[in-house]
Amino acid sequence: MGNTPIYCILRAIPACITLSFLLFFHAGAAGGSLEDRTFLWLEYGTKQEETDGSITQLIYINSSSASLKLAELADLTAFYRDGRQKDEKQYYRIPVEQRDGRYFLRINSSSRFLYQVFVTGSRQGEHFTAQTIFPLYADGLDKRGQQTPVLLESEKRNPAIELDRSGNPYRSLMTGQTLRFLYKPVQSSGPGVRAMQINDVRNKTSADLLPDAAGIFSFTPAHDERLDNGGYNEYKELIVYAEETVGNEVYKTSMNLLLRRSYSAHNNLPQGLLLFFLAVTVSIAVVLFRRRSFRYHGG
Repeated sequence: MGNTPIYCILRAIPACITLSFLLFFHAGAAGGSLEDRTFLWLEYGTKQEETDGSITQLIYINSSSASLKLAELADLTAFYRDGRQKDEKQYYRIPVEQRDGRYFLRINSSSRFLYQVFVTGSRQGEHFTAQTIFPLYADGLDKRGQQTPVLLESEKRNPAIELDRSGNPYRSLMTGQTLRFLYKPVQSSGPGVRAMQINDVRNKTSADLLPDAAGIFSFTPAHDERLDNGGYNEYKELIVYAEETVGNEVYKTSMNLLLRRSYSAHNNLPQGLLLFFLAVTVSIAVVLFRRRSFRYHGG
């Protein structure tokens, strides 16, 4: 066919396919697993509607490694942060329960509220903090008057991972959404951390995160076919982890991110673009072929 238009188009098809995958393929440096590091993390359990209209969310306290046993931790404490009543944020205790060898929390809400939950504990120079943040929606009797605030002493203050919730803080976290974090060191004047890790609980893989010039860590979770096919109730859990050393003390902090499927369903975009390129190429080829055939027969 020489250098005819059809020949040039056919030669361009592989380049179009390659370009599509290069533009939209999500690659991440992954390696390791949860067991490679020793820390606490919070796992989501069932969510139940109570007879009074309130909602109870079950949260399990987990260890990433068999070498860290919860029974060995001193002062295992759970609490959540609430700033609705006063200008200063208050901390309310959550009872830590135990059944069949597992430690868990029952978090009950009678109204819409964005919970920021913390669990802390320590052992011989290691200090653990596990965090998560999630909304609960309920329309029941108000039970907040029964809660007792827990004010942490400054010398026992733990570091924290702050998730940027600007915009609508009640909106679910989604795949394909860029998430931004700021690490709050145990000492406000401390250097913080040079890196964080993202751990995929289901696939047991991890990837390093590096901060920008302002100290902000960012990460965009890849779209997940299992979530897209499973519907809104499906979710996945990612653990953000940071480790800070101050003298002879080590502070290990984690945050569980509960991710839902992307509303835009971008997971199938590469395949759609590939099909589009092929359809356009075939259409152009057919039009050019018909024109050349018409000229030949027409004289």
